[in-house]
Amino acid sequence: MTELKEKLIENIILIPCSGSEYHGELARQAAIILAEKSKISVITSMTCSTIFLKNVLLGKDKLVEISKNHLKNSFIVIINGCTTSCASEIYRALEIEPDLIISVQNLIPKQHLNLNDLNAFNKLPKMSEIKQEDLDLVINHILSELQKVRLAIINF
Repeated sequence: MTELKEKLIENIILIPCSGSEYHGELARQAAIILAEKSKISVITSMTCSTIFLKNVLLGKDKLVEISKNHLKNSFIVIINGCTTSCASEIYRALEIEPDLIISVQNLIPKQHLNLNDLNAFNKLPKMSEIKQEDLDLVINHILSELQKVRLAIINF
């Protein structure tokens, strides 16, 4: 995390996990709500690490450079779904250091599976059944962490 004292933030970029399980979907939905409907939405947008990585891999240097310049002038919040931390790892490999990293799995632990139980995967929370209390917990945690770094955020 970048060391900050007081920093005027005019633009927050949320980069959520785009994973294919409950915690990744929870990260993505929290980012959408923060970017569209929260008290910080006026200065917040969301980007996708998959699209950014696609541009890097396909050699679309102009698009990569535009994205990097935008990120340099923003406060970057990465919201990882699990401890694999794919979103963080992608940006670190591209030498882009986030200002804040959130791990949804640290807030809402994953269930341990008994791999001998053939129905174990059916017992996991479904992506289409995100619990409102889990979503509220993640959103409030992100807002709290932004306040902890003592940002001077417009309208915050």
